[in-house]
Amino acid sequence: MTPSNDELATSSDTDENGTARPTSQPRILPRLAGAPLIPLSTLSGVGLPVGTAWANWFAFFNALSWPVVLGAPLFLYAKDLGAGDAVLGLLAALPPLMAVLHIPGNHLIPRLGYRGMMIFGWGSRTLAVVAMALIPWILRGQSAALVALIICLFAFSTFRGLAGGAWMPWVASLIPPDIRGRFFLRDQLYAQTGNLLALFLVALIFFSSPGGWQFSLAFLIAAAGGTASVLCLLPLPDISSPEHHTEANSRKSFVQMLSERKFRQLCIFNIAFMLVMGGLAVFTVAYLRGIAKLPQSEIIIYSALAIVGGIISLFWCGTVLDHIGSRPIINWSLLGLILVFLAWWALASGIIPASWPFLSAIYLLSGVAGLNFSAANNRLQSLNIPKLGRNHHFAFLLVLLNVAAAISPIIWGLILECVGSRTWQTAGIHWNRYSLFFGSCAVLMIPVFFLSRALDDRPAQSEVP
Repeated sequence: MTPSNDELATSSDTDENGTARPTSQPRILPRLAGAPLIPLSTLSGVGLPVGTAWANWFAFFNALSWPVVLGAPLFLYAKDLGAGDAVLGLLAALPPLMAVLHIPGNHLIPRLGYRGMMIFGWGSRTLAVVAMALIPWILRGQSAALVALIICLFAFSTFRGLAGGAWMPWVASLIPPDIRGRFFLRDQLYAQTGNLLALFLVALIFFSSPGGWQFSLAFLIAAAGGTASVLCLLPLPDISSPEHHTEANSRKSFVQMLSERKFRQLCIFNIAFMLVMGGLAVFTVAYLRGIAKLPQSEIIIYSALAIVGGIISLFWCGTVLDHIGSRPIINWSLLGLILVFLAWWALASGIIPASWPFLSAIYLLSGVAGLNFSAANNRLQSLNIPKLGRNHHFAFLLVLLNVAAAISPIIWGLILECVGSRTWQTAGIHWNRYSLFFGSCAVLMIPVFFLSRALDDRPAQSEVP
């Protein structure tokens, strides 16, 4: 059984008489100090249930797709078509906003099965990516191309939203609780390797000043990755027994789900995190391109640095995640993200110039913090959601998180548009729309850190092996 944080945080000391006495002093650091720096055994699929390694290959090929369609290349193309901050916020909000379709899509899972649902959704969204690749060749006007891009992203997000709720319940059903930390580490390593490869290819394509054909080629790479990811779903073991789907799909009202303390705390924490983090990816690109005037290929390279930092640190994280639990990793990751926001604030406010060493350090730290947070948070979610009603719990949680992630860039995009080009200066600090954004997010991340301290690392009762 995975030890809880309470067990790990409790040690004993002795008084002057040699009598053992309990203390709440954490004893985590000695365990971490003995962890190997690069345990290559974490890459091994030995010990995973038969066939489940295909889930990691799905993550790899899927990561050739989403960094292009949902990341910097999409925002750069929209910026090239004349999109402002409000439109960029809308583009960033569409994919998470359409996650509300997890709930109606959840009713199709017993009929199609987990595998059938994912193949339907991921196959359909890949067609939307192919349509994106055709936009530069079919539409010449910037306004028409931008509208078509929004429509294609809407279609992509719709199919993704319908099917996406099947993935985590499927994985949680296939992977035993005591090895989920290692599985999600391996999953992150595969995904981020694919992410890095996608950004490397896009950076090569964008090396010269990109035009329509470069953006089209980037979207075609994303479509190829999406197609390969669908093929990886075929050999994955499906769960088709009526008993499983009856248990996993047992209906609970939203009030009943939120009355469960561990699930409620998980929801509150993740919603707060998404509200703060939802605009980071899009508005860092907007700042670097619009204010710092960095070339598009250079922005892609910096994005790749974040993945490099994350991949290296995940090896170390994998040796301790199943032993110390998710909460310590989450706490350290949040502290790292606070430093990231403060660094962006210092950059946008003119305190520190936009040099390549400073930008590289920001992206490396954001990658370390972001990817370790993701691995630990995925493990925590899978442990804290019970088997009874699992599909509805996951669907409800993902809807809440994605709605929060959608609201964040929309609100911030409107605020930044209202601030516009106005600037203020106090004590050598330049206050503009981007320094206000980064500074506010750094402050708002502090209560998120304190919310994380209430999270519970112990498995749901029905998950205890």
